[in-house]
Amino acid sequence: MSNQRIKSLVFMIILFHWITCNATVAPTYYDKHAQGWHWYQDPQEKKKNEKSDVTLSSKNDPTQQMKMMRKAVQKSLDNAILSPTRENVAAYIRIQNEVNERAEKFSSVWEQALLQEPSLNYQLIYPTTKVALDVYHENESKEKEVVVAQFAKERGLFFFYRSSCVYCKKFAPILVNFANRYGISVIPITLDGNRLPEFPQTVLDSGQAAQMNVTVTPSLFAINPYTNKAYPIAYGLVSETELRDTIYKTMQLEYREKR
Repeated sequence: MSNQRIKSLVFMIILFHWITCNATVAPTYYDKHAQGWHWYQDPQEKKKNEKSDVTLSSKNDPTQQMKMMRKAVQKSLDNAILSPTRENVAAYIRIQNEVNERAEKFSSVWEQALLQEPSLNYQLIYPTTKVALDVYHENESKEKEVVVAQFAKERGLFFFYRSSCVYCKKFAPILVNFANRYGISVIPITLDGNRLPEFPQTVLDSGQAAQMNVTVTPSLFAINPYTNKAYPIAYGLVSETELRDTIYKTMQLEYREKR
């Protein structure tokens, strides 16, 4: 996160979240039942004590201090807008400058903290700069290739289609190229008894569609022959990149479940 974004974040927190400190209106003395004069308590004295307690606690409570600062900033801004005299605008500029100085200091300490404890740096795990993102995506792409290649060794695909389906006709050559690229076995299953030219070895549906609850075409399912487990990979017309990404995510999820 850049210094400017950090400073902007701090300023926005101070300036625009002041509403939260006024969201709850405390009940008045007359709204409270069985208190005050009913119990021989002096409401004025209680208010003084409450005010004193709040003053003492606010000195040590950072949340209270932030609320007070937000309130002061908003009050100064409102005053400058409603009565834009040179003095009022100057007063708001001064308090805004103070907020900016605090944001600047926060940003500086933030950077120092990350240098002292690099494990806290989110960008090291999820980069945001273009150069780092390029490296990240390149590495992720290589990892996906490895995972899909492993998928091809252990699993196959069931492709459900109808010869009259225009999306099935478009998807067929995409699936053929994808399967050939990674060496994935595909069992094409026709639901209307007719074959697509890309899949001359098509078999007729003999209950597989009902077993896998196929309701749309094209539908693509992954099959694990060792566990006989089937799970969907794609519905409708998708690209090779989407197929690769879905298989990668599915395999990652499966690896996590085994741990």
